Amino acid sequence: MAENIHAGHRGRLKDIFASDGITALTDARALEMLLFYVIPRSDTYPLACRLVDTFGSLRAVLSATPEELKTVNGFGDSAVLFLNFVHQLYERLAEDELRQYQTPEEMRYNSPEDLCKYFTDKLSRCPIEQAWLVCFDKDMYLKRAYLLGEGTETTVAFSLENVLKFVRDSGCNVCALGHNHPIEGSEPSNLDRASTLQLKARLKQEGVTLMEHVIVGVDSTSCIITDAIEQMLR
Repeated sequence: MAENIHAGHRGRLKDIFASDGITALTDARALEMLLFYVIPRSDTYPLACRLVDTFGSLRAVLSATPEELKTVNGFGDSAVLFLNFVHQLYERLAEDELRQYQTPEEMRYNSPEDLCKYFTDKLSRCPIEQAWLVCFDKDMYLKRAYLLGEGTETTVAFSLENVLKFVRDSGCNVCALGHNHPIEGSEPSNLDRASTLQLKARLKQEGVTLMEHVIVGVDSTSCIITDAIEQMLR
């Protein structure tokens, strides 16, 4: 059997990773190492460089579709399938993490003030923005609290698909949102108002009522009461 001339280099790269972790590797080197496991006897660094140059980053490479990956010279079907598997595996893990929910505190909804207190207790000391969905049973007791997403000090994003999935999983038909502004006041932005109304309309199609959207700021808490927004915009 012919000697693998790349074995020594691969060993050294693995040693770097074992010693210092992935932060010691550039995007191209990390991708090179990943490709070791699907391209066993070739120098994978030039291919890794072409992929990063084509798509712009390691994240973009792993997020590319099989059709897009196949446009890169030297990238065969097995490697395409492998990277697509890695991408879908990462998505599954990320989804599982977002699907976590804490055991809800004993809280019954009687007024927006109850919800404001609940989210203030949960989010007032959080250093980054988080978005939560809370779902209530028929007696208006809090049944599930789902973490929708985490962001930065000034922004957070979450998907409509996750909201719909969590609502369906909970079996509830009444819910509310909450998120925080770690370095700002609680005044809702125009985007906060508009996105709340859009979400309310979509949930209504599912037979689910979105009651409020609570925003916890540095020194105050605001509650977007969806009916009030609609009246304001008429």
